[in-house]
Formats: sequence, C-alpha cells, structure tokens
Amino acid sequence: MRKEAMTISGAGARMNRKTREAAAEQDAAAGGTDFRKMRTKTGDVVTVSLSVSPSGSASRLILRFKWGGGTVQRPVATIEAASRMEALREGWRLIRENKVVEKEGWSWVVAGS
Repeated sequence: MRKEAMTISGAGARMNRKTREAAAEQDAAAGGTDFRKMRTKTGDVVTVSLSVSPSGSASRLILRFKWGGGTVQRPVATIEAASRMEALREGWRLIRENKVVEKEGWSWVVAGS
C-alpha cells in the first residue's frame, strides 16, 4: 500500500515555522548552532536551549534539552534584561562563565564553546 505525501498547512505549518524561528533565535544568541551542541555523560549529543520566563521585572533562565524520553532542565540565573534576545545572550554567556554544563559532568561538542 502506497502512502501519499501530505502537505501540512494551518496550525501545523505555523508550529513548524515557530520552531524554526525559535531555533534561529537560540542559535543567534548562542553564537551559532554548533555552540548549542552538548555531550551527555553517556556520550549522546543533544541540542541545548534556554528558556526565558518572566519573573516580576526580571527574567528567569533555564537550560533545557530533550534526552532519554524526557526534558532535562537546570536553572541558570534570574537577570534583568531589556529584551528577550538580551536575556538569551546573557544566559548563554552565564552558562559558559559559570560552567553549568561542566558541573553536571556534561561537555560541549565544540571545544571552547
């Protein structure tokens, strides 16, 4: 039985576009796609994202990635930022400066990221 190709439209297409836009935003803030790639303790390579949640007048930053059938989350910081992009850039800087990944026994795929 032959399966027909399906064209996604409506909410599905918007979601895909939103996902692409969110990835591009994360890539720009991190310094590029490669700088978001992380190796877990088991050697699996995952793509890390930062969640930005308003917390009063500040933004709460959480490192997130999908792994082993779930979502792993680690708090990064709560900061003041003029925009979402500013919060993301500062969050990526803090992740590296505070060695959030390394403290968990994980490592960046790209050395020096």
